[in-house]
Amino acid sequence: MRTSQISLLFLLSLTLTAFAEMPTHGVCAHRGDNACFPENTVPAFVAAAEKGAAMVEFDVRRCKTGELVIMHDGTVDRTTNGTGAIAEMTFDELRALDAGVKKDPRFAGTKIPTFDEAIDCLPKDGIWVNCHCGGGVADEVAVKIREKGRLHQAFIATDLKSIERVRQTVPEILTCNMSRTGTWGQAWTAEQSTLYATQTVEHHCTLLQLITPCSESDVKLMHDAGAKINYFHCSDPEKLEPLLKLGVDFVLTDRLDLIQAKYKEIRK
Repeated sequence: MRTSQISLLFLLSLTLTAFAEMPTHGVCAHRGDNACFPENTVPAFVAAAEKGAAMVEFDVRRCKTGELVIMHDGTVDRTTNGTGAIAEMTFDELRALDAGVKKDPRFAGTKIPTFDEAIDCLPKDGIWVNCHCGGGVADEVAVKIREKGRLHQAFIATDLKSIERVRQTVPEILTCNMSRTGTWGQAWTAEQSTLYATQTVEHHCTLLQLITPCSESDVKLMHDAGAKINYFHCSDPEKLEPLLKLGVDFVLTDRLDLIQAKYKEIRK
């Protein structure tokens, strides 16, 4: 058997083993339970886990002094009481900011978390940890996932080029394909949909993150290969059932309570 075939079987066995132990479907708390708590903060992650979310998603960036911190935007302007680009700010400068007061005065004093704080506050089983890696941090995130014994649970969500690079260091890392082309908010063409599904299978990714519904044949292609589908995102309960009927496995939402209630109603 050739090395490439062995690698494929190895990665496939890891994926199937992970899904045998973890939720196979459910609702993902996008940036934590951000409807009720400041997004991408420890309180939002803890709340999501306590409410039974099947997955928690957060965004990882690197600051000027090298630490990995959790923030979606490239700047702190929208979610904190400060201004400036994360890549140009030191860790101490970031930690001096308030990441809660803009959400509600009762959250004043909430800090921008580190990657370690984000993953450490979550249970070690029963919930997926979706680490969206921007700005070239995927390699370090994968190493940290391995060091923390979370390879069965935490995965990196990034582009295919980064995924292939990271596997040189952490071959067993679980991955979500986020490579995509076209304009955000526009529906993918049938050709694009099939391309992303095929890429996900060919690169042995654990998941594909959709931003628009794909075809049933593409869903079958991925499911037959053991890959799962994340869908970003659904905050309208009336749009949930068609996604589940299509075969979407995990639905990312900014309204965890609302979508989770509808999800349970549909699945009962």
